[in-house]
Amino acid sequence: MTVSIAGLDGVGKTSIVNKLLREEVTETYSTYGINQEIVKINGLRLGLTDLGGKEPFRNSLWPSYLSRSDALIYVVDGTKEEKLDESKQWFVRALKWIKENSPVLVLINTWDKPVDDNVLKTVNDIFTSPSNDHPIEFLPISPITGKNMNKTVDWLANAIITTLIEAGITVDYFVAYIKTETGIVEARIKTADDEIVDESSFPIIRYKFATEAESILEYMRIGGRQVVMAADEQTSCWLITTRSEEFKGTNLLMKLLTEFIKEIQGLRVQRENGLSESDLTSYLIKYMIDNQTFWSEKQLPMFEISTVDTKEIF
Repeated sequence: MTVSIAGLDGVGKTSIVNKLLREEVTETYSTYGINQEIVKINGLRLGLTDLGGKEPFRNSLWPSYLSRSDALIYVVDGTKEEKLDESKQWFVRALKWIKENSPVLVLINTWDKPVDDNVLKTVNDIFTSPSNDHPIEFLPISPITGKNMNKTVDWLANAIITTLIEAGITVDYFVAYIKTETGIVEARIKTADDEIVDESSFPIIRYKFATEAESILEYMRIGGRQVVMAADEQTSCWLITTRSEEFKGTNLLMKLLTEFIKEIQGLRVQRENGLSESDLTSYLIKYMIDNQTFWSEKQLPMFEISTVDTKEIF
């Protein structure tokens, strides 16, 4: 997935990219032309294009690169109110150049300085008005202190996932094998509007955990579907997308699974490692179905949960 980072010169675009890449603050200079990097975070692989902010680059490079991007990060210097009007003018142009319905994240760079809430509200008000065609979110950020840096990637992932779902790229089948205090539980969630996907159709779905020193992330294509798998030492989960002629969003699907494993890890901490089947049932219904994780509003997934007979497996 490709993401362009735009904004006036000197607003901190390159500092933000460097913080995402290296988790450190580095000295930066004005970007001459473009700077392209690959960022890998929690299973999500993003191609970032840092666009030079000087006016010649805004005119010559922005239209071309923005038109090919899946999302836009637009950076505003929250410490320079005198630049807000000029920044908005170029923001309006950027919205005309990017793909229709592409998610847009406006980062209000506060550097390491305290910024009055009224200033943040002013930026929100100014940059909310230009367009209703794109999902726009605002986030105060600091590449110096690291404030909200993780939220940047999380929001982009969720926004692009929503776009994929709206385009019809959805999950048809999900299964997780989870170790509990009474044994291993298998939780299955599938849709009813497509032919049933089960282990006989997809023999590659299997009971599989990682060792303590590693994690697992796998991907394959079978019969016009994407199959993604992730596991740690206590949770193993698979998802299968609906059939599609075009494969996209693979890295985001991987991120969904890694985030799911993190959710189960968090649930274990809450239960002090005494995770029961009833805990899982209530949690999965809320997290996977009520919150429509993986599923579009038109789909009505069916939920089943049972204890695995490990004798049959081994």
